[in-house]
Amino acid sequence: MPGGVPAQQAVDPHAAISAAVQAGRHIEADALAAHHEQAAVRARGTASEDALHWMEVRADLAMFAGDAARSCRAWLSVAEVRLAAGQAADGGAVEAAVDRAHHQWTRIGETARARELGPALAELRRRVPGRRSGALENVQRQLRQLQAQ
Repeated sequence: MPGGVPAQQAVDPHAAISAAVQAGRHIEADALAAHHEQAAVRARGTASEDALHWMEVRADLAMFAGDAARSCRAWLSVAEVRLAAGQAADGGAVEAAVDRAHHQWTRIGETARARELGPALAELRRRVPGRRSGALENVQRQLRQLQAQ
């Protein structure tokens, strides 16, 4: 190799995703993360920390793209996978996923989409109340308001 430069250098996927987000190429960033998520699922399973990491990356990417509903849905999925894998409802990673889903749910601008995701969030909040008191009641109150609209 002339100059000692490898023919193909390994690219840090996080750096590539970050560059895509900074350039406003949100679909490309999500596609890169989805590729790594699927590879992790095939190699280690859906509940592996590697696969869950990429699910979380994709949830954040949806937030960066301004799609609160997709981000909420992704965080709900992360929490469900963690719980199904036997992680404790009061475990930090589970609570963080539910808290992020809740936060993104409050950012959904379309009533129909918020109404659609609200029951799943309320059910998850029943199992994972979190450390902030009143989180379930907050979801239930907002869901009643959405249903009245």
